[in-house]
Amino acid sequence: MSFPKYQPSRLATLPSTLDPAEYDVSPEARKAQAERLAIRSRLKREYLLQYNDPSRRGLIEDPALIRWTYARSANIYPNFRPTPKTSLLGALFGIGPLFFWYYVFKTDRVWVCLRMAEGAYRLLTWRGKKA
Repeated sequence: MSFPKYQPSRLATLPSTLDPAEYDVSPEARKAQAERLAIRSRLKREYLLQYNDPSRRGLIEDPALIRWTYARSANIYPNFRPTPKTSLLGALFGIGPLFFWYYVFKTDRVWVCLRMAEGAYRLLTWRGKKA
């Protein structure tokens, strides 16, 4: 059973799925795709052989995973660009907690000293009895 050749309508454009330029790739592009597929399948086969080895010792090193981890965690400074936003966030999260805890401890200490001077605050000993 043969299908008739698609004839585009005068009032509608050719669908992108029927565009021959999408499927007719050059021989060089096909060769490059085949080489990439061969490399990918070879690496996958090597990884699966190591993964399914019953006498395996230690970890399996996946080069792609190592590259991804390095790019994600250890290589941030070449891509970091200091901006006012990053500077303010760094100051807020770097120095801000120090000022916050200084204020909390200082005001608590002043409050305790004032209450002790008034005689309204008593220290508890380690046994829980008032001193």
